[in-house]
Amino acid sequence: MRPADAPPLPDRVVVGMFHSSPRLRRVEPLLRWCPRWLGEATLAGLAVADGLRRGRYRRARAWAAAQPGAASPPWRVALTLLANHGRFCAEEALVGVRTTAAPAADVVVEGAEHLPAPGTGAILLGFHLGPPRMWYHLRTLGYPVRLGGALVTSIQDRRWQGLIDSGEVVYIPGGATAGRLPGLFQIRELLRRGEIVYLAADGTYGREAFRVELPGGPLIVRTGWLVLRRMTRAATLPVFIHRDGRRRVIVIHPPLPAPVPGADEDAAACHAVLAPLIGDYVRRFPTQCRYLAFPPWSTAPLANGATLDREEGSTYSPSDR
Repeated sequence: MRPADAPPLPDRVVVGMFHSSPRLRRVEPLLRWCPRWLGEATLAGLAVADGLRRGRYRRARAWAAAQPGAASPPWRVALTLLANHGRFCAEEALVGVRTTAAPAADVVVEGAEHLPAPGTGAILLGFHLGPPRMWYHLRTLGYPVRLGGALVTSIQDRRWQGLIDSGEVVYIPGGATAGRLPGLFQIRELLRRGEIVYLAADGTYGREAFRVELPGGPLIVRTGWLVLRRMTRAATLPVFIHRDGRRRVIVIHPPLPAPVPGADEDAAACHAVLAPLIGDYVRRFPTQCRYLAFPPWSTAPLANGATLDREEGSTYSPSDR
């Protein structure tokens, strides 16, 4: 699939509707009209200072020390992780972005040939790895992708309601499963109508489907997307994003195997494909795995059937991607 003539998001989305963590919202208005490089550099410095002061550096260094074959010493990986966290917070807030009318010249999409033909429903399956706002970048480039998520860092802004009412964004609130069902049903209908929907496989909310065991700590995959793919049989394509210098590179992988009858067998088949992809990403880009080094949610095993809400007292909010 080539970029289509998907209508751009209204510019009011860019100015003030994207946010990062609550602690940074006080300084974001001061940085919003700075050049992007200056906003990223400022927040990178603040994130390093904050990480050293509040002990997050020790967590990042311990995680870095667990990575086999790292090209840099753990202290350097840890400091770069903290700096990248600040840069990614600037990206979450779209610091330095003025308009959606012109696609960002430094965003590259690889593997677009794997996308299905127009009118064929598909799930783009993302992860909290690398830079945020992948859905936003794809939409700006003209790909007709809708977003489904909890909008943890943005739903407080009532202007999002227009995008939710139009169906461009599907709000799936956190908390009890019953409150999430309307959003999941809406995504099911979008997929059956042939739309492409971006969903995060991991994150704060939902039942645990399986874990991808990684050096330093696991990545926990939730069940919602698995249920939707089994209900709709929509193609499910893993997507990743990383920074390469000033470029953001989005990589779209071939679809996961078609669903099989048993839920456990289907999850195992998906795990067999996703685990090597995730492991390869962490090996290649350890300094871009902030939510593995200092996750904003608990990674402790839960009782069978339990759901996870955001970790109490966490100062980090996962982005809407």
